[in-house]
Amino acid sequence: MHFGELRQIDVTYDKKNLILSDLNLDIHKGELLSLLGPSGCGKTTMLRVIAGLIDTVGGTFTLDGKDMTHIPVHKRDFGMVFQSYALFPHLTVFDNVAFGLRQRNLAKEDIPALVGRMMEICGINGYEKRFPKQLSGGQRQRVALARALVIEPKLLLLDEPLSNLDAQLRVQMRSSIKRIQQELGISTVFVTHDQEECFSISDRVAIMNKGKIEQCDDPQTIYSNPACETIARFVGFRNFFPIELAKRLNLTISKTKQHAKLFCIRPEKIEVTSPAKASLQGVVEVRTYLGESYQYEVQTDQGMVALSSTLLPAIAVGETVGLLFPQENLVFIDR
Repeated sequence: MHFGELRQIDVTYDKKNLILSDLNLDIHKGELLSLLGPSGCGKTTMLRVIAGLIDTVGGTFTLDGKDMTHIPVHKRDFGMVFQSYALFPHLTVFDNVAFGLRQRNLAKEDIPALVGRMMEICGINGYEKRFPKQLSGGQRQRVALARALVIEPKLLLLDEPLSNLDAQLRVQMRSSIKRIQQELGISTVFVTHDQEECFSISDRVAIMNKGKIEQCDDPQTIYSNPACETIARFVGFRNFFPIELAKRLNLTISKTKQHAKLFCIRPEKIEVTSPAKASLQGVVEVRTYLGESYQYEVQTDQGMVALSSTLLPAIAVGETVGLLFPQENLVFIDR
């Protein structure tokens, strides 16, 4: 039995149109599970269902063997960090972190040690007497995280917690979140629209689209073997070809993919060769310098092909090139 199970979840805002439809999701003990997808796909709605902030019109949610479907939010004993941090501006850092403990009527003498430990884990010890307005964005984020974790929640929920930070600070904070999550061994559900952020810290990723989960797996599997064209495009595949081309190029199609409709390949996985040695040829129409590589758009009889290459000297616009598709870099898609 999984630690958490969401089964056949339906959510609607107007009693007509479903925001989430027949959604199923498992949460494993001690994992960091991310909900990833474009804006409007339902990932934040899903998180709010787990938190108890949104009622379902169908389905069940169990956690650690207990039915949580109709348990009110204040009795779920979950920690939650919002995009806006939601700190109390009139309280000091210490009092912000201690808020949940006091709400639970913890003995007054026990609070300082618990708050101090969590502030140290989150890297904000020494800021006890400051107010939120005296902190940087990253420091406020750490305070919000400490406040969520100090109550020792059964589940930690993170709703786009890094989106208000600059790029460099986001990288630092995502590493901190992963370190803290692993150190405490707490089951965590993390919502984000940032693929790189998500893949860098997640144990598993559930990719959502139009209120459904398209694929749920570890990041490496999703990156290298997307389940459908939508996910393939989302994780960086740009070149899609009809399966007939694979047959024309004498590419091997495994028995399990005999009914595939398309195959795809990443721009950086295509090899450049002389036109005489390749089955597919094209003319470079656009060249873009990206620092460590060049991005090319090559016009072929199969349409435009995106190519990324570190080869020097750079290929000139107007030059005819041969393209090779290494078998090990191909992904066959049947839906």
